[in-house]
Amino acid sequence: MPSTTVYLSLLAALMGAVLWSNSRKRSKLPPGPTGLPVVGNVLDMAVTDVHVAARKWSEDYGDDVISVTTFGHPTIILNSSQSVNDLLVGRGANYSSRPHMPMIVDLVGWDWTFALMPYGPVWKEHRRTFHNQFNATIHEHRQIQEPAAAELLLLLLRTPERFLDHLEHYTARIIMQRVYGYTDFKDAMEDHFVTINKQASESTAIATMPGTFLVDTFPILKYVPEWMPGAGFKTIAKKWRALQETVRNKPFKMVLDQRATGTANPSFVNTCLEDRMIGAADALSEEAIKNIAAVVYAAGSDTNLASLTVFVISMMMHPEVQKKVQQELDSVLGGERLPTFNDIDQLPYLWNVMREVFRWIVVFPFAIPHQTMKEDVYKGYYIPAGATVIGNSWAILHDPAVYPDPESFNPERYEDKNVPDPIDNGVFGFGRRSCSGKAMAIDTVWIAMATVLSAYDICMPVDENGTPIVPEVKFRRTTIKHVAPFKCVFKPRSKGAVNLMKQEVERLVRDGSLPAFVL
Repeated sequence: MPSTTVYLSLLAALMGAVLWSNSRKRSKLPPGPTGLPVVGNVLDMAVTDVHVAARKWSEDYGDDVISVTTFGHPTIILNSSQSVNDLLVGRGANYSSRPHMPMIVDLVGWDWTFALMPYGPVWKEHRRTFHNQFNATIHEHRQIQEPAAAELLLLLLRTPERFLDHLEHYTARIIMQRVYGYTDFKDAMEDHFVTINKQASESTAIATMPGTFLVDTFPILKYVPEWMPGAGFKTIAKKWRALQETVRNKPFKMVLDQRATGTANPSFVNTCLEDRMIGAADALSEEAIKNIAAVVYAAGSDTNLASLTVFVISMMMHPEVQKKVQQELDSVLGGERLPTFNDIDQLPYLWNVMREVFRWIVVFPFAIPHQTMKEDVYKGYYIPAGATVIGNSWAILHDPAVYPDPESFNPERYEDKNVPDPIDNGVFGFGRRSCSGKAMAIDTVWIAMATVLSAYDICMPVDENGTPIVPEVKFRRTTIKHVAPFKCVFKPRSKGAVNLMKQEVERLVRDGSLPAFVL
């Protein structure tokens, strides 16, 4: 498209934004901060912790439903579980689409991922398949997670200072083995698949942050030539597109090649391709199999890693909680074996600790945006068709009326059965667009927590005088709230614990659950 046309179209869009901004006075949107002429609340939404600012707006305006505009486009922010349940759940048929994100969808090319697809038949098919293959066959990922957790113990014993790398190795092993049957990485930090996926995940987290790229507000900008001043986002998008294409295609081709030589391991992809070969009635196209697999590959390990990092820092900073978990584990395991999923019901305090890990530092503080498909009225407020609607998970999970003293780490709060379970109250999104991989994610986090605490004390480092060095909790600025790197000490609880972890890994290698090179 000629650049003159682009700029004329952009001018028209700006004029439209002004007109829409003026019309806001005629349509009763929810309250919100007053924006600037034309750009609206762009600067308000560009703050580092917009989820915190959004709750402050609710306090300022006395309402749990807030509205802001960016260049005339309305965004509705829901700061309470009541409003989320009323709209994203109760009226899910109207609130389950996704806003179009030109940067990540059109330019970077993630249009194939069902997490970003608009509500419709293709999205329904992908989500149904995911549920049938991952949530209805829970034993298939659990038989991978238990050995992976045992391997994690051995990695922490050998190089405890690399604990963040080892957590990433653990989450990557589970995803890659379950999805593609891939087990052949000795060190996740040196593995090509893991490295590419990490880069793609980081780029996606940046690309989906509200207000990062102007093209998401003015889609016409995607036609601007790459050489034009201000079009640097096109160069960034080209680099990121290459990453997503590798993530989508390379591991899938690996399975195709392995099937051709009869060496493919059991996996989601292999099962789906086998269904195609035998002509199963519900068999998916190769394209759909590749797309669904890549969604799990790209999204699963990153969020689980973020949650496990929160677990480590919470245990280090709250040794009294850690000791109470270990007492519970010892009463069940007797120091004679590692935990399994069969122990879940006997470890209620550990389950509450996991709930608090999810709530205390919400790794997805602003849920992925929804979009209305038609106009609506809620509490007397007008919500336009096509409006962006965001559930503020952090505000919901840090509501002092629901979770008293919300900034404190307090697993005992869940002994009160009236306290909502964070797992069902915003941690995994809302309504029909909630996280499809919820069951697998919970299991990945739980078995790691149980296994690590059965064998290790997680401690603060100390200085030359033996004084504990209290870490400063900082975060990287992306959609997913990753704790910035910090130092930590993993101390084996006893010689018996060391012997047990070694013996268990040796047994898992003998029965084929882990590759021989892990020893």
